[in-house]
Amino acid sequence: MRKVILALLLTFLIFSGADAQNVGLVYYLKNNGKLVSTKDSADYSMAVLPPDTSIDKNLYQVFEYYKNGKVRLVTNSKTNDLNLQYHGRYVAYYPTGKKRKTGEFEYGVPTGHQVEYYPNGKFYNSTNYFPDGKVLYNDCRDSTGKVLAEDGKGDWIQFNDDFSATISQGKIDSGFRAGEWRERSSDSIMFIKTYKNGLLISTNSAGGDSQGVFLPVDVVPEFPGGMPAFGGFLGKTMHYPAIARENNIQGKVIVSFVVEKDGTLTDIKVKKGIGSVCDNEAISAVRLSSPWKPALKNGRPVRAAHSVPITFTLSN
Repeated sequence: MRKVILALLLTFLIFSGADAQNVGLVYYLKNNGKLVSTKDSADYSMAVLPPDTSIDKNLYQVFEYYKNGKVRLVTNSKTNDLNLQYHGRYVAYYPTGKKRKTGEFEYGVPTGHQVEYYPNGKFYNSTNYFPDGKVLYNDCRDSTGKVLAEDGKGDWIQFNDDFSATISQGKIDSGFRAGEWRERSSDSIMFIKTYKNGLLISTNSAGGDSQGVFLPVDVVPEFPGGMPAFGGFLGKTMHYPAIARENNIQGKVIVSFVVEKDGTLTDIKVKKGIGSVCDNEAISAVRLSSPWKPALKNGRPVRAAHSVPITFTLSN
């Protein structure tokens, strides 16, 4: 799909403070970041406007909208294509218009103080993100306002995006995870993770067996035929996304996953990405590559975490 240059809707102009001559880029996307061609088939739309030179001439303005017209996100970006690099303050909203989250990005990564809210508008939690990737847990409350954790000490609960299920729960001490935490993976496997001063000490499945334990292995998991065969598989399977090609988006996507005892792949996700369209293409390719040869410990198949780099390069 080509980038479409449009005269912006009045809503965009109000937010940008621009006159009728200003134009920007409008994209239609699904919730998983996949680009679609029409507004009707999208879950939300994204408008990328020229910089507001009175604030910062190097930052593009980004506005996302739900299908009902409510604002989804307001922030800025260092870039103006689908490979957005969020930078500076942001405010995210629920479809109802209530505030969802506030904080700051630095070169696409959350940094500093972040605050989340429940769909009913009440305070949910506050955290601090540091450049080295560490997270300091500050305060947490339930949806009625009851204090669960305060000043880095107490109980912490983490929900999925629509608050329909708990995905992580445990105690914090001095701002760090402490003791046992119950966490649910994307494929609904429950793990019990033990932390000390924020450091992960052990991981076990909630069922008490060794399913969730990732031990040092004797033989790492492998695509049948090794990496040369995997490279050939990718060459036959993957397609360079048109929007990425048109925007000269290149780079390396690192995809992580778990190779089960039977060789099937689970918990497939992007560990380091370059943009939603390329990231999604890489995930799809890895998913299609299943099954793999599982890892071995003492000659027996075991679960093992693994990751692969997938490079997107445009030839001249």
